[in-house]
Amino acid sequence: MISYRAMGGLAAAMLLAACGSHEAKTGANSAESHAPGTTLATTAGACSSYVAGTPGVIRTFCGGPAKVKLTIGGKEHDLSGGTCEAQGPMFSVNLGVVSTNDLGGPKPDYFGLTIPSGGGHFTNAVLAVNVDGKTYAVTSNSGDATAAAGTFTGTAMGDSAPITGTFSCS
Repeated sequence: MISYRAMGGLAAAMLLAACGSHEAKTGANSAESHAPGTTLATTAGACSSYVAGTPGVIRTFCGGPAKVKLTIGGKEHDLSGGTCEAQGPMFSVNLGVVSTNDLGGPKPDYFGLTIPSGGGHFTNAVLAVNVDGKTYAVTSNSGDATAAAGTFTGTAMGDSAPITGTFSCS
């Protein structure tokens, strides 16, 4: 059985390397939009342009029904196409691309939240966010969740910008 501490450690490790998104700016040429292996890119590509198992791409969460609306320091971000999954004692919401530093160019958006299954109020969940090329380890957080939807609020480690948001699984 995997302990909460082990799950938290795994999620924290993924956070430090994780990023992902399905949102892309349109009209960009190959030097502007990120495609796996393109190091001259200035903009991350669509989630579907990343393939798990290629250099720097661990996993993608692009085609599911989950949505997240979050605000970081007053700026809103909408992500969609993710998944919600209960596995054993844990429940997770993931959207975007989990990547490592081996992925050249700008990192795509990613959102990941892991909490104990069963719903209700949570504190200090595993919460990782990467938007606009910046990674946030939201180690101080709280919220309320069910298997269908939830809310969260917190502050990223090393960054005083407040992070708030909602998620839905359908």
